[in-house]
Amino acid sequence: MKNQALDLSCTYMGLKLKSPLIIGSCGLTYSLEKIRKMQDYGAGAVIMKSIFEEQIIAETTRSLQELESEYVHPDALGYIKNYTEIASYEKYTNFISQVKKIVDIPVIASINCVSDGDWVNYAKRMQDAGADALELNISILPVDFSKTSKDYEDKYLRIINHVKENINIPLAVKTSLYFSSLVKTLQTFHYAGADALVLFNRFYESDIDIDQMKIISAGIDKEGIGFQTVLRWISIMSSHVDCSLSATSGVVSGKDIIKQLLAGADTVQVATVLYNKGLDHIKTMLDEVKAWMLKHQFNAIPDFKGKMNYENVENPEAYLRIQFMKYFAGIE
Repeated sequence: MKNQALDLSCTYMGLKLKSPLIIGSCGLTYSLEKIRKMQDYGAGAVIMKSIFEEQIIAETTRSLQELESEYVHPDALGYIKNYTEIASYEKYTNFISQVKKIVDIPVIASINCVSDGDWVNYAKRMQDAGADALELNISILPVDFSKTSKDYEDKYLRIINHVKENINIPLAVKTSLYFSSLVKTLQTFHYAGADALVLFNRFYESDIDIDQMKIISAGIDKEGIGFQTVLRWISIMSSHVDCSLSATSGVVSGKDIIKQLLAGADTVQVATVLYNKGLDHIKTMLDEVKAWMLKHQFNAIPDFKGKMNYENVENPEAYLRIQFMKYFAGIE
């Protein structure tokens, strides 16, 4: 079997990808030139830099505050609010249209949100601009002492349902692991309409400057959700849902891609490593995957995807153990 005969193609949310490596939402995907290079190096799909729900709200509020006065007719305020929202989204949707003209890999729009407000109506505009799918990054930190876990879960479901009502392209839900019953909750998200689950999103992380005595950002180079944490839950969820799964966080090599695919991921997302090693690292990682497939005589991704997930391994307890005893003593 020759290296050229290896098939890296896969299916994600019903979309055909030439490789399982997806470029995650980041600043790099807001450049036509960079996106073209990503495709050339073998990326299976690109996820657009996220547009934030808060951006629209802030722009609208600012415009109204600047124009609101006794000399502005009340009816004009509603028009200005709508125009401001549309103008902001048009920049984003126009860029999607431009990207679709230069690449033939799937282009996935991305929205970062915390509520199911009026912004949801604009999801369809992204679809109309040519987006092949939408990734919804729901980032709600459960810190309200007056709310129960069910309150938070219901909020996620309302957002998913509302967005799903507005689009007919595939919907991926990127979410956190901050749920009391993660498996059941993620399964419910799939039932609510998520065509894919992306594990896991990364919250803004705080740090402390001990000299200036102030709160600062931890920076993107700090590890967020650990690679092994994602590996564990990809393995477990691939045995409990029939939607697509995408692994993200800590993927820096072809070996990492292989591990997540063996655990049951359909695709793997990368971003931070490309800032550190350049876009050509995409090809390097995929070449590593091909070399491993050649060594183990796998012709295509389906030949080994999920081979080491919770359902297929001889000792699934290895994925469930959360104490260190067996790590030091060895797992029999």
